[in-house]
Amino acid sequence: MRRPGLTGSLAAALAALGIASFAPAQSGESKSPAASTIVTIAPSFETHSAGGAVLKLQATLLPGWHVNSHKPSEDYLIATVARLEPIAGVTFGEAHYPAGIQKKFGFSEAPLSVYEKTFAIEVPILWDASRPPAAISGKLEYQACNDTRCLAPASVAFRAEVAAAPIQKSDAASPLSMAPSRKAGGTAAAGASRDFGDMLERHGMLLVLLSIFAGGLALNLTPCVYPIIPLTVGFFGGQAGGSKGRQFGLAGLYVLGMATMYSALGVGAALSGRLFGSMLQNPWVLTAIAAALVTMALSMFGVWEIRMPTSLMNRAGARAGGAGAFGMGLFVGVVAAPCIGGFIVGLLAFVAARQDPFLGFLFFFTLSVGLGLPYLFLAAYSGRLARLPRAGEWMDGVKRVFGWVLLAMAAYFLRSVVPPPAGQWLLPAVLLIGAVAILVSRLGLRWPVRAGAAALLLGIAFFFVPHKLQGWQPYAAEAVGAGRPAVIDFSAEWCLPCLELEKKTFTDARVKEALGRRALLKADMTKMSSPETIALAEKYRILGVPTVIFVDSSGAERPELRLVGFEPPEKFLERLSQAP
Repeated sequence: MRRPGLTGSLAAALAALGIASFAPAQSGESKSPAASTIVTIAPSFETHSAGGAVLKLQATLLPGWHVNSHKPSEDYLIATVARLEPIAGVTFGEAHYPAGIQKKFGFSEAPLSVYEKTFAIEVPILWDASRPPAAISGKLEYQACNDTRCLAPASVAFRAEVAAAPIQKSDAASPLSMAPSRKAGGTAAAGASRDFGDMLERHGMLLVLLSIFAGGLALNLTPCVYPIIPLTVGFFGGQAGGSKGRQFGLAGLYVLGMATMYSALGVGAALSGRLFGSMLQNPWVLTAIAAALVTMALSMFGVWEIRMPTSLMNRAGARAGGAGAFGMGLFVGVVAAPCIGGFIVGLLAFVAARQDPFLGFLFFFTLSVGLGLPYLFLAAYSGRLARLPRAGEWMDGVKRVFGWVLLAMAAYFLRSVVPPPAGQWLLPAVLLIGAVAILVSRLGLRWPVRAGAAALLLGIAFFFVPHKLQGWQPYAAEAVGAGRPAVIDFSAEWCLPCLELEKKTFTDARVKEALGRRALLKADMTKMSSPETIALAEKYRILGVPTVIFVDSSGAERPELRLVGFEPPEKFLERLSQAP
C-alpha cells in the first residue's frame, strides 16, 4: 500500500541533494553565488547591562534565496542554527528563533517552513560583571535554496564586541534575570504595580493620569483626611485677615508642600529601582506591611488610637505664614498615612519597576493635585466651607468601613505569602466577612449606604474567588510540540488583568468552543523570582502577565499573535481565528 507523502519527501530530498551537488557544475547558464555569501549577519546587543546582554543576530538574505527555518517541515532538511563559541565564565541561554513562513517550491509537494529576506535570532547571555568578555563569537549554519536549486550547507561567522555595545533600556524582550522590572514581579505589591502598567499599556497615559487624579480626590473622603480639610482651610482663613487672595495663596503653598513631598517619594522610588523591588518580593517585608495595615484597621474599629510622635505632629501641625503652610503640606502625609498607605505602596511599586524618575514625579504630582484640589476650591469659595457635612456618628461609620478595606488590603498583600489554598481564599473570606459585618451593624450610616458598601465588597470578593478553568492543564514542556497546537497562558495569582482575562474571556462560550481542539496550558508565574519561573520566562521571553502565546503542532510560536494584557472575547476570537 502506498504511503502518502513518502514519495514526495524522498523526491524532495533527492532533488535537494542532486541540485546541490549539480549547482557548482553550472558555469555558463546561471551561475549560483557562493553559499557563504547568501546570508550576511549584523550582530548587536539589544539589551546590555553589567552582568549580561541579549545578543541579536540580524540575518539578511540575497533576493530570491531562502534558508530552512530552525524547525524545518521535514526531518531530513537542514535547520538554521546559531552556534556560539564557549567562553569561560559566560552562560548562554536558549536562543530564540522566529517562526518560519510556509512556502511552496517547485521541488516539494508540500509547503516548507523557511526564512527569507531578513530574520533575527536573539540569545540571552550572562557573565560575571567584574569580568565581562571582550567579544562574543560564533557562526550561523544554514542551507540556502531558491525555487530551483539548493546549495551545499554553509556557515557564516560573526563577532560582537562587548565593549562597543550601547547600554540601553529596551522595550524588547529581555532575560528575566537581567530585567530590573522583573524583580518586583513576584508579590501582591508588584501585582498592584502591574495593574497600573496594564492600564498604561491598554488605555494610554492620559487615562492613567486621570485615574490617579481621581484616586487622590477620593482619598480625601478617608477618615484620616476628611476631618482636617475644614480645619486647615479655616486656619488659613484666620491668617488671611479676610483676604481671599491670601487665603488661596496659603492653600496653594500647602498643596505645593504636599506635591513636593509625594513627588520626591515617587522620584526616590524610581531611582531605588532594584532595592525597592527586591524588598517588595520579600515575604517578611510583605508580612510587615500587612501587619501595619491590620494595626491601622484596628484603630479604625476603635480598638486603640494610633498617635504619631509629638515631634512629627508638631511639624505637621498648624504654623503661621507661607513657610508654615508649605511645611504643613510637607508633613501632611504623616497624618494621612493610615488611610492612604495601601494606594501609595501600589503606585510606588509600579514606579520602582519602571525606574523612570520623570514618571515617578508625574504620577505622584498628579496624585498630590487630586489630594489638594478640595483645599484650593474651599479657599477660593470659603462660603462653601460651612456646607461640608460635620464629622460625627457618620464619620465613625466611615472609619469602620475603611477598617474593613484596610483588612482586605492586608489580605491582598498576604496572598502570595500564605500557602495555597488558604492564601487564595484569604482575600475573598475577609471581604465576605466585612460585607456581612457592615450590613448587620448600624455604623451610624443609612441602610442604602451600608448596602452599597457591602455590595461593593461582595462584588470584589466574587472577583477574587479562586476557580479552575475547565480544559486547562498546568504547563508541561512535553505538551508543547507534541503534534497538537497549543495555547499557553502565563499568569499569576496577584495579577488582576489575569483574573479578568480568565473570568471574562476564557469563560466565554464562543472562546471555549474555539479553543477546544488545542492543548490549553497554564504557566504559573506567581513566584517570578524562583529559578524555575525565571527559566520559563527566559525561554518564552515573557515580559509581563498576562501573556498568551500560540504555538503550532511542532512547538513553534506564532509571535505576531502574542497577547500581552487583557483582551475582550470579541478581539480574542479574531486573534484565535489566525492561530494554528
